[in-house]
Amino acid sequence: MKTFTLRTMVRAVVALVVLLSGIAMVPYFDRPAAALEWRMMAGVYTPELSVHASEGALGSQFAFTGTGFPPHKRATVFVNGRYLGRVMTNAHGMAQFIVQSPTSPLALGHHNITLEVDMNASATQGFTLSNDAPLVWAPDGFRGRVFALGQRLPQ
Repeated sequence: MKTFTLRTMVRAVVALVVLLSGIAMVPYFDRPAAALEWRMMAGVYTPELSVHASEGALGSQFAFTGTGFPPHKRATVFVNGRYLGRVMTNAHGMAQFIVQSPTSPLALGHHNITLEVDMNASATQGFTLSNDAPLVWAPDGFRGRVFALGQRLPQ
């Protein structure tokens, strides 16, 4: 009868690890190779949220662009920590939307807008509504869902 040596055991363990590594990839067999990047596996993203104007008068439109988010995911938009609505990220992890400010003087002041996909991909950017600021509009050709500030939308 043949006895197992340490060398044989190490080879068996290495073969088992290689086999299990391949089995772990089975859920991804229908995805193109380009979609299997390290960020997807590690869940590491560095999202950014930008706004075209940082200050505007009541009734202004603020155009937001989020980049660096997970692709093809539903992103949630919050204003000052409260749910505002949802948008989808595209294949490059980008999402665009517009926040329409109200005309009520109660809305004056600073507002933080957060775009979040899961807990590990979140970015915040703000704007200020002021009586002294000019009325601003979203740039020509800017496309994105329009959210009315102060209006809670269904989830």
